[in-house]
Amino acid sequence: MAATESPVPWLALALVAALPSAHADTAPEQGQISYKYLDYQDSQPGWDRVGVRAHALSIQVPVAGEWALEGSWTADTVSGASPSFHSEALGSGHLEDERRARDLKITRYFSRGTLTVGWADSRENDYRSRASTVSGSVSTEDRNTTVLFGLGHTSDHIDVASIGLHEPKRLRDVMLGVAQVLSPTDIVQLTVTHATGHGYFSDPYKYRDHRPETKHQTAWLGRWNHHFTATDGTARLSYRYYRDSFGVRAHTLGAEYVQPWGSWTFTPLLRLHTQSAAWFYLDPENPGFPTIRPVETIQSQDQRLSAFGAMSLGLKVSRRLTPQWTADARYETYRQTASGLPFGTGSPGIEPFRARMIQLGLTFSF
Repeated sequence: MAATESPVPWLALALVAALPSAHADTAPEQGQISYKYLDYQDSQPGWDRVGVRAHALSIQVPVAGEWALEGSWTADTVSGASPSFHSEALGSGHLEDERRARDLKITRYFSRGTLTVGWADSRENDYRSRASTVSGSVSTEDRNTTVLFGLGHTSDHIDVASIGLHEPKRLRDVMLGVAQVLSPTDIVQLTVTHATGHGYFSDPYKYRDHRPETKHQTAWLGRWNHHFTATDGTARLSYRYYRDSFGVRAHTLGAEYVQPWGSWTFTPLLRLHTQSAAWFYLDPENPGFPTIRPVETIQSQDQRLSAFGAMSLGLKVSRRLTPQWTADARYETYRQTASGLPFGTGSPGIEPFRARMIQLGLTFSF
């Protein structure tokens, strides 16, 4: 069973991951191949919900000194139960699904810039998503300032044969940003991403879930990396503000600290998130039972569209085993509640939600 709505457009995911600094216009000198294994489980009080086991393989290969080719392949299995309304699951809520995803990017490096063309494809039993992106960067002559840009297009199709549902969804997004070197130890980056989507945004597995067929999303992201010379560590701080035409307003604060120690590297992380509810989200009127409105009414009882606060804590540990081999492990926990929001109040009647994620990886450089 697929989620029918990607929380972040393909382009935003690709670009955020690809912009670690203002000096992004240098071709890689080595190739890399990595394998990652992910074990994810979420839960509410009294029962486990959805579990995911995923295998991912990625490769990056420099070509002719001015080009780089990147690709990845992911296979995951999803099982468990998802609530049909608010925090409650119905008997038919159990799901079993498999997903196969792959993507390919090719980058041309210039003396003061880059140009990347990407393509991605993801398939589940009832959901298919295809995306294409064009992104790049242009730096000033001293390379202290880099302008970032990107365009993306995503085409999704939802097919739930059991209820005769066959619906498309299209999403277009654009990104502009700038990265600035402030000092030998400080880099800041600001980006804004806007996406417009049309089509089926509802979740066919939720009780009376009928969402608008047009959605506008805008996100502002600020990042600041500061290097501590005395410890050789680096702090990575970020703030993201998100708003959409569904009425969701979200603030996300993130902090990581990367500390090398010989052949080891330790990276603790903290992330705080709050959001307001969508304008068509319905609060529970009688806990344990769905809120009843006319079928044709725009409405949702999906707790992901409620107002809540969340906190993530994690630690990543990596070790260079040899000059070519590196191993890493990451553990992260997530807790979401309707109380304790610094901005506004949370939606009532929603059970706390928890998740934990374990990731193991191995990378070979050549």
